[in-house]
Amino acid sequence: MIRSSPAHVGAHVRRLASRGVVTVAIDGYSGSGKSTLAGRLAPYGGATVVTADDFYRVMDDAVRRELAPEEAVARYFDWERLRDEALVPLRSGLRARYRPYDWATGGRLARRTVQIPPAPVVVVDGVYSARPELAAFVDLSVLVDTPRSLRAQRLAERGDDDGWNARWDVAEQVYFTVVRPPESFDLVVTGS
Repeated sequence: MIRSSPAHVGAHVRRLASRGVVTVAIDGYSGSGKSTLAGRLAPYGGATVVTADDFYRVMDDAVRRELAPEEAVARYFDWERLRDEALVPLRSGLRARYRPYDWATGGRLARRTVQIPPAPVVVVDGVYSARPELAAFVDLSVLVDTPRSLRAQRLAERGDDDGWNARWDVAEQVYFTVVRPPESFDLVVTGS
């Protein structure tokens, strides 16, 4: 694990991209600034961004609410669909096509299709994007580490909590302590 700056991450991505398609997973707790960092990386090597939130797993809300934190880490996101519908084609130089999770209505995939053109740099933006099951498809794992108080402020400003953030936070704690602790990431960037 190396503490880094966004500019250092960008330089690292450029070096990796000189060898072929590079996939960068930008992971971190909710509200840490992952999307901000993903946006900063877009100019490096002509990056394209895959939003991990598009791969939230379709399941009955009652089932989702009953998941223990360890089960939630395994089941909240459909990493197999992320792998098959986005990472495999993009790493092969092909266009990715998938139906994103429908956050407006919940419980199903949207009717629309997202298409992501191939690019030399693929940035996967989202919590759980650096999960071990995706290691063969990720060349660089980056953790955005932001103080809890700032993350809580950002989440409160979003104003979309119905008690869900507390359950979500517990699952993230399991993920970042048991599954992907900070020292398991290639680079760590302090969120702003």
